[in-house]
Amino acid sequence: MIRRTLSVLFLVMIVLIPIDLFAQMPDTLFLEFDFEGFGNMIMASPPMYFGDIIAGDPLVVGGTWWVEIDDTGWPGTGDPAVRWQYLFDNFFVYNPMSGSWTAEFDGQSLASKPTWELSHPVNGMMGGTLVISFTFGDWDFDGILDIEERTFGTYEGTLMVMKYGTGNFAAYCGSGAYNGSCQNADPANWADDYVEGHCVMDLVNCSIANDDKSWGFVKTLYRR
Repeated sequence: MIRRTLSVLFLVMIVLIPIDLFAQMPDTLFLEFDFEGFGNMIMASPPMYFGDIIAGDPLVVGGTWWVEIDDTGWPGTGDPAVRWQYLFDNFFVYNPMSGSWTAEFDGQSLASKPTWELSHPVNGMMGGTLVISFTFGDWDFDGILDIEERTFGTYEGTLMVMKYGTGNFAAYCGSGAYNGSCQNADPANWADDYVEGHCVMDLVNCSIANDDKSWGFVKTLYRR
């Protein structure tokens, strides 16, 4: 009788283990977190921003992130003033109604879309492409971007999570959105920017190849 009971318990454990593992990999995953870091678009080639995940979902808190922008065709970093003027002339557009300049960094304004990566020391990494919309305010509404107005900006954008992650993120792909602020203590001398922001990601388990809903979701990503 004892042997039969142990055998039944053993079989139950075998059945339950894969179910428990599967439960750890939901079909959908929503992540929300805050981040901060530094970067420099004028003095670094290619421009890169990087930093830490400081609050939010435990799956990513304690991790790091980076964003890289393709600067193919831009003037070099040897003459920062020339490089800045190129960016201002070719990317920033003035909106007199809102009193602000906005630059779009995407696959149309650049040789290729900006790329990003998030890495956690325990839970793995994920990455993909993104679109960045960066804005400076015209505080005095004079149509001139004064040096003081370059000390603070805001940004927002969307991102795509490609299916090449590792660890807990290996099965996922999806999309997300982010926004935040950018501060520069000394733009006249091309100091690094301090950035902080908030991000949300809506992910789906892309390893479920026979799930029509998942495949439909993936197809919409590649059409964007």
